[in-house]
Amino acid sequence: AKKPTPSAAAVSPVKKSKSTENIKMLENAVVSTQSGHYGRGERDFYFQKLRDIEVICQDKAGDETFSGFVDQIMEILYAVEDGFGPAEGEEEAEEEEEQEVY
Repeated sequence: AKKPTPSAAAVSPVKKSKSTENIKMLENAVVSTQSGHYGRGERDFYFQKLRDIEVICQDKAGDETFSGFVDQIMEILYAVEDGFGPAEGEEEAEEEEEQEVY
């Protein structure tokens, strides 16, 4: 035996309005996330900071005064966790960028 479903007229306008608002909000969140713009400015800001630290460490790498400290920082910068790493294509772009610098 099928249960009767409530008709559109049986749903209160308040519930319908609230549901519509929630759907719109979720659709906007999905579009924002899929577009890749979500958090890009903040990500780029911190990436540049880490890149600056990497360059300083590379400059000091041969200096005995800083060798242990630099080694520890470089280990942190290049550490990879399971499931995380460069996105496809990013690794090749980074290699090309490094070749251009030298």
